[in-house]
Amino acid sequence: MGNFGLTIDGKHTSDLGLKMTSMYIPQPKPKTNLISIPGASGSIDLSEITGQVSYEERSGLSFEFILHDGSYEAFAQATTEIAMWLHGRKLKVIPDNDLGYYYMCRLTLDPKKTNQVLSTIALAGTAEPFKYDITASDEDWLWDPFDFETGVIRELGDITINGENRSVTILGGGMPTVPEFIVTESANLTVVHAGKTHHMFLPGTYRFPAIKVGEQDVTLQFEGSGKLAIRYRGAYL
Repeated sequence: MGNFGLTIDGKHTSDLGLKMTSMYIPQPKPKTNLISIPGASGSIDLSEITGQVSYEERSGLSFEFILHDGSYEAFAQATTEIAMWLHGRKLKVIPDNDLGYYYMCRLTLDPKKTNQVLSTIALAGTAEPFKYDITASDEDWLWDPFDFETGVIRELGDITINGENRSVTILGGGMPTVPEFIVTESANLTVVHAGKTHHMFLPGTYRFPAIKVGEQDVTLQFEGSGKLAIRYRGAYL
């Protein structure tokens, strides 16, 4: 636990001699849409008019560390390195206690909580509403961070559609998300979902807003023939 911290943009905070003392990642605030009813009590709640709740970004992120080397020289060097590394940038952040997922955060070096005398360094910022699967469905799996109890394996990086294979199931995970269809070969290739046919006649990347993968698995039927990958990444609160 002495090296507990964050991996930010591929680099771990312990590489800079930091030990985490505090971590706060808030839940995103739901976007609400309430319309007052003149002359009547209450209001009309249209927050889920699209069929799902939308969320603000996660604001108020806070990560606090202590620097192992408490000298003023080490502190000055560390704060400079950290500022050059992440200050104001949007980066992928992976907490050590949740290795199967990452957050997309915009972090800054927090001057109010960073203290040279106490050798404390603090980061503050915001993140996108959801945390995401480390591995997308068209990427090679990383077994080290995989959770064999809760993790989901999706291998959709090399799919051939022909007379023997016309059905593909995307295992669900989290919030409704539109997958990408990356077509490399197509002979009148189409995908059918909920009775609607979507054409992918040419090589390229396709997204169909009507096709969303959420908590439930989604099985797609294909017609024609071709080769493609399906890129889907689970998103979670």
